[in-house]
Amino acid sequence: MNTRYPAIQIFFHWLSLIFIALTYLTVNLKGIGHSDGWRNLMMNCHFTLGILVFFTVIFRLILRHLYLKQIPEINPAPPTWQTKSAHYVHLSLYLIFIILPILGTLIVLNKGVALPFFGFPIIDGFNADKALSHTIKEIHETVANLGLAIIALHAAAALYHHYLLKDNTLIRMMPRKSKCATKKLDEQ
Repeated sequence: MNTRYPAIQIFFHWLSLIFIALTYLTVNLKGIGHSDGWRNLMMNCHFTLGILVFFTVIFRLILRHLYLKQIPEINPAPPTWQTKSAHYVHLSLYLIFIILPILGTLIVLNKGVALPFFGFPIIDGFNADKALSHTIKEIHETVANLGLAIIALHAAAALYHHYLLKDNTLIRMMPRKSKCATKKLDEQ
């Protein structure tokens, strides 16, 4: 019986978190600098990270399908409503972090600007439609805020399971050598 997710799934779970956190960070840091160079650097980083988030999430979905039979059970088993809720939270996170980069790409391209990836243009912009770009940007920001809220819910649920319910929900996704995972496994 597996007690943890496969190492590759654990790695890409935490890599996704890092990319997502940096994506949010760079868009918020763009206003700190007083130069256009700083703003452009932060936005280029934001675009690059958004693309990385998109492909990382797609890859995670593929891994989820490939390793479906290796998903460890939660011990002790949670009530059905919690299992269903977790399923919908995961589905929401996958959808949000696929949709957000698509919306971000459409914002850039509808400004008539090429989409950069590590500073190099990879897709040419369309005929500029700044009104459409602005509308998509508002949707993008709303979905991003929803994403943050669902990430917070996801993290809070994992901590609730770990510290209050004392089940193995969190340690199933922890790296093998983490103190949290090692201690919990020693107790079982």
